[in-house]
Amino acid sequence: KVEHVDLSGLRLDGRRPHELRKVNARLGVLKKPNGSALLEQGNTRIVVSVYGPRQCKSKSKEIHDRAYIECECHMAPYSNIGDRKKRSKGDRQTTELSAMIRSTMDALLFTTNFPRSQIDIVVEILQDDGALRSACLNGATLALIDAGLPMRDFLCSCSVGWIDGHALADMNHVEETARGADLCVAYMPNCEQVVSCSLEPKLKLEALGAVMDRGVEGCRVVYQVLHAIVLDHAAAQAAARGHVPH
Repeated sequence: KVEHVDLSGLRLDGRRPHELRKVNARLGVLKKPNGSALLEQGNTRIVVSVYGPRQCKSKSKEIHDRAYIECECHMAPYSNIGDRKKRSKGDRQTTELSAMIRSTMDALLFTTNFPRSQIDIVVEILQDDGALRSACLNGATLALIDAGLPMRDFLCSCSVGWIDGHALADMNHVEETARGADLCVAYMPNCEQVVSCSLEPKLKLEALGAVMDRGVEGCRVVYQVLHAIVLDHAAAQAAARGHVPH
């Protein structure tokens, strides 16, 4: 049996249970969308594009008092590390991802500012090395910020696994193969509000508090990193236009 946390308290990749993998991101990586972002959490790598607000493609999707959010996730054939998943399973995973992103961003955005319009979020999964749900939510937040869409807060996400009595933040692919519980938390750090939680497959009630606390703690760490990236991007954009912030 694989010991995911050794006697010295270290995981297989050398991290402590609470430690996240390195997060890197860039905004405005694509020209055609209204907003875009490339995000890397460890070896998990995604690109998110945002189009809109724009006219609804279908009258049936038009909502008279707010915008309709559409989300599509596409997984590259080479994206899965360690195994080749069947197409049907990949389709189910991307469908569930799309639904989670759409519902979470619907709670985040001020959709009432754009009645009878549509906002499209397109997620391209280039590499999946664990914590894919949280990476997609973090990437979508950055792309929406790049698009200039108004939102209630800076949403951040962190996944936490429960393996052999340990709450492991930001699991990689090897840790996910242990088939322990995996909780994805979406959190607004300034409002101090949990927007959504997604749990697979199930978790003992007595462990929920520790796992949730570690998820919120991880979200706050992610916020510090992504917020700094957004500020650097804004400063670079201002300097490029000749408006240097004081």
